[in-house]
Amino acid sequence: MEPNTTTSVTPAELIEAAKELYPETVRIRRHLHSHPELSEHEENTSRFVRSVLDEHGISYTSGVAGFGIVAQVGDVKDGRRCIAVRADMDALPVCEATGLEYASENPGVMHACGHDMHTAILLSTGILLKKLDDEGRLNGAVKLFFQPAEETVGGASPMIEAGFLKNPDVSAVTALHVDPEYPAGTIVLKYGPMNAATGSFSLTVRGKSCHGAHPDAGIDTIVVSAQVITAVQSISSRFMAPTTPVVVTIGSINGGTAGNIIAGEVVMRGTIRALDMDTMAKAKSLFVQIAENTASAYGASAEVQWADDYYPALINDDDVTRAVEETTDEYLGHDMVRHMPEPSLGADDFAFFTQSVKGTYFNLGVTKEGDPVYSLHNEHFAPAEEAMLNGVIIQTASALKLLEK
Repeated sequence: MEPNTTTSVTPAELIEAAKELYPETVRIRRHLHSHPELSEHEENTSRFVRSVLDEHGISYTSGVAGFGIVAQVGDVKDGRRCIAVRADMDALPVCEATGLEYASENPGVMHACGHDMHTAILLSTGILLKKLDDEGRLNGAVKLFFQPAEETVGGASPMIEAGFLKNPDVSAVTALHVDPEYPAGTIVLKYGPMNAATGSFSLTVRGKSCHGAHPDAGIDTIVVSAQVITAVQSISSRFMAPTTPVVVTIGSINGGTAGNIIAGEVVMRGTIRALDMDTMAKAKSLFVQIAENTASAYGASAEVQWADDYYPALINDDDVTRAVEETTDEYLGHDMVRHMPEPSLGADDFAFFTQSVKGTYFNLGVTKEGDPVYSLHNEHFAPAEEAMLNGVIIQTASALKLLEK
């Protein structure tokens, strides 16, 4: 952007600057796509991100929550605000089958969830903001969170616990995620609840093993487990209002050693999901109660253990979401705005950010007209790169708008 004596930035200026930067955005994304790394192993990804930040003179702290990076552009002198923008960096254990010339060079690892695009967009956002700051036209500070481990243990919470939403204090936070269900370049918004709270569990049913020819001499935990699986589905259908979504999924069940032996123990694993924390607490309590009492009715016992991979519900703030929508109207036109018709029972650890400060998570459409729609986490997932331009424009312009609020 050309030097300017005013602090304001016009849409035409920002759009032109993003277009000039676009080849670099593509270069960054393709490098990341070719060199994906799994959660908690993002060492080279982090090194590359740092090299781009260094190249553009953007200060940062590295080694946050493993391989995470928190950069900052601008300052909060004279009472100015600070906002934050987050991107996740990790890839998935997927064998890529896109046939792209820049396909993964790491066998069995692929950016099948678009985190390469998220990171490229955030780096480009940082570059544009740094230019504005150098020109004296950035009215505040913007923290850039390059987050590891979204797909596994969740890197958001430890980054927050390390204090990076403080000093200076962040007043609002945004992030985006690519979405193959929408046209390339569209901005997809959701007011209020967007993603579910999660609770992973291990459920152990204990009975008494015996010979399969004499089931009366034992307590068959496979039969008991079948009753438990059926019973816990009533949490959604009979204990919650029909308008209150709750999902109880048992995705793994293991028990028994031979076809003629009554199993003395069965272990099941699964997840519970809900769109608010009160519903989540009620569902978890009912799950334990129903599992224990159903098992007891057959003379068995049930023990529920909750995993530490808990995510809160992701609830978007109306004011911050409205700021992104107004920005999209101004920069791209209202025809590029879409609204999610209903929340998703999927989860994202960006919820820890929105639990800490007001914020919004929005999606970026990445499918060109006429192209096949491959879902996230699919080995053929190949989002339209040109969608990144709108991602950079809206992420940057939204940050500027939120600094003024």
